[in-house]
Order: sequence, then C-alpha cells, then structure tokens
Amino acid sequence: MNVLHPPFVHFVIALPFAALFSQITYLATKDTTYSKATTRILAFALLISFFAIYGGITDAQKILSDGNILGYGKAILKSHKTFGIITVIILAITTILKWYALDKKSFMLEKLSLSLIIITILATLYQGNMGGKLVYKYSAGIDNKIIQLRSSEAKQP
Repeated sequence: MNVLHPPFVHFVIALPFAALFSQITYLATKDTTYSKATTRILAFALLISFFAIYGGITDAQKILSDGNILGYGKAILKSHKTFGIITVIILAITTILKWYALDKKSFMLEKLSLSLIIITILATLYQGNMGGKLVYKYSAGIDNKIIQLRSSEAKQP
C-alpha cells in the first residue's frame, strides 16, 4: 500500500518542537533572529500540515475501501481525521499570532505565542498517539490478513 500521510506528518510533529526551542531562546535573549526563525518554522509546519491532511484523507479512503483496519479502528480513524483538522486550525492560529507578535514587536504576544506553541505540541502529540494506535493496534494501512490468521489460530484449542 502506497501511503502519503506518514512522511509529512512526522514533520508536523517535529517542527513545533524546533519552534518551541527557538521561541524560548528569543524570550531569553530578545534576539529577534530567533523570533523570525520561530515564525518561519511554524509557517513551514503549517504548509506541510496541508500535505499531511491530504495524505491522511487519501490513505484513509484506501484503508476503508480495502478493509485494512480491524475492529473499533474505524471509529478511531474518524476521530483522528476530525482532531487532525482541529490540530491544523490550532497550528494556523499559533502561526498567525506568532507572525502578528513579530510584526508588532509585542513581547506580551510573544509570550502568548509560547503558550500556543506548547498547546500545538500537545495537540500533535495526542494526534500522533492516536495515529500510532491506528497502525499498531488496529492495523490501519497494513495488510491485516496475517493478523486475522493469527487471531483465528489463537482461538483454536
């Protein structure tokens, strides 16, 4: 199965961490280079998040049509999609506020940006955990014939 989602989503998870460290460095040093870097990192993460959403929707359609998901995984897949969109909205709000704080040279908004970056990270980590469960617990995107065979063999005395 050709998957588009994982290569992009890992950037969306990792880049806000880089933005966090850059923002903390800015707040500690007041060197605007770090504030600019944070804004660019968040903007890049936001751009990539659109590819991650597209890949996720495409992959989910393929997973559902092929039946490559077990049990309760279909409900989790739906929740994963919904919360993924919410996560991107949080990232967009964070990016816009961060850009505005930089533009207005507002140290108070820069501090607020730090809080939103942390919220963005928490949302992406939760989302990543849910995605991991889909793959490793419900075999989403994995040919589950082997898993089903093992389950039926385990049930036999």
